[in-house]
Amino acid sequence: METSKPLYEELKNYSILIVEDEKAALASLVNVLKRYFKNVITATNGYEASDCILSKKIDIILTDMRMPYQDGVDFVKQIRELDFNTPVIFMSAHSDSETLLRVIPLNITEYLIKPIQIEKVLELCQKMFREKSENLNKQRAERNIHYLPNGIHVDLGDKTVYQNDMMILLTKKEFELLTLLLKNKHSVLSKTQIEYSLWNGELISERSVKTLMKKLREKIGEDSIVTVKNLGYKISTD
Repeated sequence: METSKPLYEELKNYSILIVEDEKAALASLVNVLKRYFKNVITATNGYEASDCILSKKIDIILTDMRMPYQDGVDFVKQIRELDFNTPVIFMSAHSDSETLLRVIPLNITEYLIKPIQIEKVLELCQKMFREKSENLNKQRAERNIHYLPNGIHVDLGDKTVYQNDMMILLTKKEFELLTLLLKNKHSVLSKTQIEYSLWNGELISERSVKTLMKKLREKIGEDSIVTVKNLGYKISTD
């Protein structure tokens, strides 16, 4: 019997910044959200929050509206000059039109009236990260980008291969083999299929496929290509 995933399991991959000047409210939020998020980072005003943004990886911001020194709106205005896309959820005890008009230009995700419901915050975060993941997968598919083990990524459109930020130089035939494997990533390709696709009936050595496969593995990692005994080869993607 298949067991269902724990609720909000996806959030364990992300970090949240909570900006709240009331100590009791901040402690209460941290106590709950640390059960769900990879990291829970805190700040008590906009200046502290800005330092956190510059020094840590933040995936979502949950900020109070009214705080000393620098309020939530001024803080978000400041970070939006550098980053227009990090999701922001505002918390406020005020729902007047003047306050709402201040936050509209800031590309915020949600405006919650205090006391906030934690369940609502979790639902919003999960929805955003799912949409982000779906959009990223769509962009990858459109750009024909493939991710392999060991930090290898292949852009078939640009015909480039990188390991992290370092370009890997492949020969024309090595790239043709890699492209063939990626375009058939759900299948096992036999030696005969590879020979036909890459050499199209040309007379080649008996070991041509094995030699080419060995050279490609040396460049993109042994575990990037799986040998299926008595059948052939299959690419291993992340």
